[in-house]
Amino acid sequence: MGDLTNWGRWGDDDERGAANLLTNERVLEACGTPSTGRVYNLGIELRPGSPVAGNRISPVHLMSSDGGDYAALGRDDWGSADDYLFLAAGGTSHIDALSHVWSGGTLYNGFSYKEVRSSGAAKCGIEKTGGLVTRAILLDVAELPLEDGSIRSADIEAYLERVNVTPQPGDALLFRTGWMEAALAGDLEGRSFPTLDLEAARWIADNDIALVGADNPAVEKTGVRGELPPLHGILIRDLGVYIVEMLDLSAPARDGVVSGLFVLAPLLISRGVNSPVNPLLIA
Repeated sequence: MGDLTNWGRWGDDDERGAANLLTNERVLEACGTPSTGRVYNLGIELRPGSPVAGNRISPVHLMSSDGGDYAALGRDDWGSADDYLFLAAGGTSHIDALSHVWSGGTLYNGFSYKEVRSSGAAKCGIEKTGGLVTRAILLDVAELPLEDGSIRSADIEAYLERVNVTPQPGDALLFRTGWMEAALAGDLEGRSFPTLDLEAARWIADNDIALVGADNPAVEKTGVRGELPPLHGILIRDLGVYIVEMLDLSAPARDGVVSGLFVLAPLLISRGVNSPVNPLLIA
């Protein structure tokens, strides 16, 4: 699929990719999507033992000041608490920056992979992304009869036709596969879940989708050591489309939500290649 590219589309110096699709007009249009005003948190709770993507560690939460400190001093008049958090930026619910993956020596828009160093990403860092406000379409594919468990273009089109939603440039696609619910319940062993097929990349490009998210660690099938996950390569490196992983989409899916206003603000991590997030979906 070497013909799929957005390089140069928004200028040779562009570091935001498909975020450029979220124009002022598109944002205002998306703000008219909600009909109930109900707000859903799509991030998972940060706690010891919470699910993480890949070989990363669960979040570590430490208190630097707490009630016990004041009790030890016999202080019961007033006090304050403070804490620290240590976590993998790409381990919990997170968004991948356009500097997250590369191939052929280049990042998105042709920037050299050597721009990503021990000090972080000099090009396409997560701080360049900005806030993402758009319409999200939720596809609940957990129970669909999919060939080989793969979500293909025809499956996406059939789903959207069934729920009477027409994709628009800048939309976010969110896939509920059931993985996160199983992970939170400790019930992953021996189970398989749908993943996005490589073939779907062309549909995503043709419809100018800005962001793809899922309730699993990688959106696509992975696991070949030493090889770039191919869909990540096409979406992030070639198209500048953002990937959001490790979401919890169970609540809106349970309520039958099909679309809503999607709001995501990456942390302004200087030169970061991922960012923890708690996206909001307003139905």
